[in-house]
Amino acid sequence: MQFPIHRRRFAAFLSAAPIVLSGLPALAQETRTLTVGIVSDPVTLDPALMASFFELSIQYNLYEPLVHVTPDLKIEPGLASVETPDPLTYLFTLRPNLSFHDATPLDAAAVKANFDRMLDPATGSPRRSELSSIDTVTVTGPLTFTIKLKTVYAPLLQVLSNRSGMMVSPSALKALGADFATKGVGAGPYKLVSWTKNSELVLERFPGYWRGPAKIERIVFRPIADETVRLTNLRSATVQLVDAVPAQNATQLGREANLTLKQTPGLGFNAFSFNTAKAPFDDVRVRQAFTTAIDKQAILRAVYFGTGSIAQGAIPPTMGWAHDAAFAPYKANAAAARKLLADAGKTAPVPVSITVTNSPAQVRTAEVLQAQANQAGFKVDIRQIDATSLISVLRQKDFDLCMSPWTGRTDPDGNLYNFFVKAGSNNFMDYRSDKVTALLNSARSTPAQAERSRLYREAEAQIANDAPMLFLTFPATLQASVKRLNWQQYPDGALHLQFASFQ
Repeated sequence: MQFPIHRRRFAAFLSAAPIVLSGLPALAQETRTLTVGIVSDPVTLDPALMASFFELSIQYNLYEPLVHVTPDLKIEPGLASVETPDPLTYLFTLRPNLSFHDATPLDAAAVKANFDRMLDPATGSPRRSELSSIDTVTVTGPLTFTIKLKTVYAPLLQVLSNRSGMMVSPSALKALGADFATKGVGAGPYKLVSWTKNSELVLERFPGYWRGPAKIERIVFRPIADETVRLTNLRSATVQLVDAVPAQNATQLGREANLTLKQTPGLGFNAFSFNTAKAPFDDVRVRQAFTTAIDKQAILRAVYFGTGSIAQGAIPPTMGWAHDAAFAPYKANAAAARKLLADAGKTAPVPVSITVTNSPAQVRTAEVLQAQANQAGFKVDIRQIDATSLISVLRQKDFDLCMSPWTGRTDPDGNLYNFFVKAGSNNFMDYRSDKVTALLNSARSTPAQAERSRLYREAEAQIANDAPMLFLTFPATLQASVKRLNWQQYPDGALHLQFASFQ
């Protein structure tokens, strides 16, 4: 999706229509608790430091972004509306009477403090890269501020609909210090009650939320890593919503009268990072050999049961203006893979380790990769880690080949830039291409959608040739609930529970 960068104003603020509740049944509905079974605990509750997809289920409930993205990837006002008098200038106006969960006013000064913190190198925020085009953030009134860019940055509003636009309380940051990561204070529809690591995270609705109090009073997130246990809890209604459904269970769940299965094409990708900084994957021919050994269609069938689609790069079909359906740089061929290894001077079998989290789908993926690569001259062993360790393993580059799933963003920049520019915060591969870095910098600073599409396709072709990442599939977003729960599904799998209610 592209948001045109020319003078325009968002539509008027969405009005929060009052919900009329009468009688005891309606009151009972309003005060229900929703228990959500999630794959894993979040790593942190600080959006400035979030880097794991395990925060996705929590983030939009605890925090509110400056602008919103709808399920069909349209941008709309959130905490603020915005005018763009020219491609380098964004004039924001906050809603009146906003406050954080701790009653700190959410005004223009608080917003500037958030941007200053995210852009400060000392914070170590992944948001700094996402916001690197910002030149200045200037408070122009109690509820108004201006963002001036150094260069045109086409995805800015999409970025501000996600973690970079999620405001946190400056007062809480000052009071809590490092403890803010476990006691996050935002302005979202729910506020934190308690967090017992690896047990439960409890939120209660925030009366001061700008849309009005959420219909469901209390949300309890329970990490349930085991897929079978998670679905058993759903079927018994011990949990009423699960953030991920195993692909092999989707057809059956869709037939069960007491459950609702929802699925939509996703924004992200399932992929594995090669560690290009050490042998054997410091040689591009070895990376190409491993990639050539893999039959992605077999993985789509064996692991994802036909849901989703094959991935040749980072741009999914949901981003139709930039996705190239004809792009197919690799075809599975064990003999060709062996020749590439021989050209690299490698004597088969070449030992490598695949690191995955201990979920059945990821272990099964590793087993298929293992079988296919072993036939092509590799000797693969599988290393399993717990889900919350994944981001540390990737950042420390403690792997040969490691799963690197990405939930995706609403613009191709969010799927490519931080992974493939030389200084990218998600460049776990230690991939260094001047050409790709230049192409991605050009694409994010080009307003015209057609030109951006051309630049992204050229970048994807170069990335495929260099093979720093093994792309496998574009997953479908699969989630399920009890039938009596109404909720909206988003392509990235995020749960926006301010819109949920029980029948």
